[in-house]
Amino acid sequence: MERELLYRFFSGRASVAEEKIVLDWLDEDPAHQKQMLAERRLFDAVLMHAKPGRSPKAKIFPVPRWVRETVKYAAVLIVAAGAGGAYFSSLHDRLAQSYNTIAVPAGQHVDVTLPDGTKVCMNALSELRYPSSFIGGRRKVQLRGEAFFDVSHDERHPFVVETYACDVEVLGTKFDVEAHPETDRFVASLVEGCVRITDRTASRNQVVLQPEHRALRSDGRLVVERIPDHEQFQWREGLIAFRDASFRELLGEFEKYYGVKIVVQRDVVTDDLFTGKIRIAEGIDHALWVLQQNAEFTYTRNETKDILYIR
Repeated sequence: MERELLYRFFSGRASVAEEKIVLDWLDEDPAHQKQMLAERRLFDAVLMHAKPGRSPKAKIFPVPRWVRETVKYAAVLIVAAGAGGAYFSSLHDRLAQSYNTIAVPAGQHVDVTLPDGTKVCMNALSELRYPSSFIGGRRKVQLRGEAFFDVSHDERHPFVVETYACDVEVLGTKFDVEAHPETDRFVASLVEGCVRITDRTASRNQVVLQPEHRALRSDGRLVVERIPDHEQFQWREGLIAFRDASFRELLGEFEKYYGVKIVVQRDVVTDDLFTGKIRIAEGIDHALWVLQQNAEFTYTRNETKDILYIR
């Protein structure tokens, strides 16, 4: 099978006739299934990268080593169902269970383009799960962590971001979602367009956001307020931006962006709240030096240098 045709099939750009060609080819020989999965893995092993403010000529780059991409494949073709051996033959049934998962390690952010053309910028320690092909009425993805979405417009197929707390549904827009179940933090911020947010535990708990507003989940309710500023999205540009952050809140940010564990071995005497920006590329030592200008502490590292002790 021609690779170009398979790639059009994977990206959802194949015609109805081309889809039939691929499906018939899959039915011809079990070996074709293995070939298709191999090509699928190769197709999925690309990320879209764009430097801020620039539109690259070459859009497809190999996945960097620091990106862990796990592609889980279920049965693509035949699923036994009782003694009758019924099987699913539709395109939906064959691909609906094929998912990609991209996990971003600490200190990195990754740009991804989904099969429908939606662009996603994922923050550190975030995970995105999405189908190999968007089939059906809705385009659904699952997010844990934080990501900024620029959704490809398609009125007939709403785009839905599912998180542990709420679902965010859009038609075409730009927005940021934070969903951290470990700290029970959910925030959806709308930059352009319109989104509807629905609490997964109480569907009546629903709000529609307008541009420059965000929704926070607090005490089981969705609270809407204006976005304080857009500096909070500057992680996409390699910056840690913070406003009125406490000492311990900043340490938590450093753990996320520098891939270290920080253990505070004594109370650091400071009630100061910090506002500013730190370039991630300058490293953890520079970040801690900035804090030392306003708080008295020293720090040491363990032998493997992945744990810092604040003294």
